[in-house]
Amino acid sequence: MTLQRVNMFVESEPGRTASGVINGLIQEELKSLGMDVTSYYKHHLGRSDMLMPVATTARTVQLKGTPPADLAVYCDQGLWIRSPGPAIAKKTMVVFHGLIGGQSLWLDNPAVNQYCTYSRYMREVLVSLLTMPDVRRRDCLDPQGFYKVSNFAAGLPCVANSNGDARMLGSELPEQIVRSVEAGDVLGHALQPRKPDWYAVLNILVHLNLMSREEGGPRYRLVVDAEDFALIDYSFSHGFPFDMAGPRSLLDALGMTVGELLIPVRFLNQAALFQFFKLMKFGLSYNIYPEPFGFYPLESIFYGCPVYTNGIGNNRFNLPPGHGMRVIESVDMAFGDPAAFQEVAKTIIQDVRSRDTVTQECARGREYVQGHFRREDFSRTWQACLARISQPLPEAEPFESLHVQRSPMVRQIDEETGRVVSDFERLTLEPRELGIVREAVGRPMGEVLNGLRDADVDLLQGLFSRAVLTLRPKDYDMGL
Repeated sequence: MTLQRVNMFVESEPGRTASGVINGLIQEELKSLGMDVTSYYKHHLGRSDMLMPVATTARTVQLKGTPPADLAVYCDQGLWIRSPGPAIAKKTMVVFHGLIGGQSLWLDNPAVNQYCTYSRYMREVLVSLLTMPDVRRRDCLDPQGFYKVSNFAAGLPCVANSNGDARMLGSELPEQIVRSVEAGDVLGHALQPRKPDWYAVLNILVHLNLMSREEGGPRYRLVVDAEDFALIDYSFSHGFPFDMAGPRSLLDALGMTVGELLIPVRFLNQAALFQFFKLMKFGLSYNIYPEPFGFYPLESIFYGCPVYTNGIGNNRFNLPPGHGMRVIESVDMAFGDPAAFQEVAKTIIQDVRSRDTVTQECARGREYVQGHFRREDFSRTWQACLARISQPLPEAEPFESLHVQRSPMVRQIDEETGRVVSDFERLTLEPRELGIVREAVGRPMGEVLNGLRDADVDLLQGLFSRAVLTLRPKDYDMGL
């Protein structure tokens, strides 16, 4: 199939955000291949259109009068601009920056020919969603979903240019940060807006200061997004939207205020952000939001600042071990034991006092990023995705031959207590559920079902529906 006309439906304009960086690369690549690209941005075309969608209606009229393109490329949130279908394009691809947009428009939609991701983690999560089983019917939501997800390599601005992408607007580096460093404070960052688990982050920060104070050490402070700071400050005063009872008691024991430990900053432009990372001693990515890719953590490590994380989402897969991304998590941490976060604080203090190990790890991380996230890596892998859209899909394998595996969303399972730490939800399995997990993983569904009592079939379904288990063909390489 020769592609000549392409419609793009994406939420973020090229270069304006991290997602916009990827959207811009896709647009540039399609045009460089000689395709005629028409791009549509934003599912709301302005503040007034959110309440009275006149502009949206006018754009829909325009689209309805346009002949179908050869290909439509959507981002997940761009699906809200115009539903995919044959009236829009002969073939449709959806690129996932995350999973929060238009779920009902891409799940089980025969108009979508290919799903594209730029992390192995997102690829495997999508496969698990597309192939969710109905155990009693012995069928999957989309039996060919194992073969519909392609993965490409992101091109990172920090690799292409030492000052990053100038289109990503933002503020300059605040003088307060430089003054704090000069005063002897140890600074870290948790700059991913609306993503952090503030219960975990603040417990780590308080433990850092308790340990450092006991030994006569410096103050540890954390630079956070200004809007997040406002919510935290309000929560300390009013008790919501975040429950700050635990961190407040520890902070009172320190005799310190939120403003003495947190430094709010507005969104930084890329040159300022990269300068900022060079001043930081540690980054925290203890998040509640499953990271689809992870620009900030990679950029932090690229400029010599290690990142400590609970490993949620792609954070546990983005770099090989020993490359600056330190995954430190226990089941007790995930279930909210404040004392458990002492382990993280102790490791950070040790690394701050002896920088050799983390300096070497970040150097390896920088080398890895330079070798895997170049513009040419993006071009090569994106063109492979384009080529796949015209290739026939393999035949679906029989349901009974599919093998049961632990879901890619599961981070840990405590075999004694049944506690599950997952990117989807935190839960505790009943003894029989835990037994089914032990009996099922690694075996084909036919064997699993033949060995189950009828009363246990619904328990097995629940393990798939709650993202504890997933299915894969026998020789499928999850690559995680």
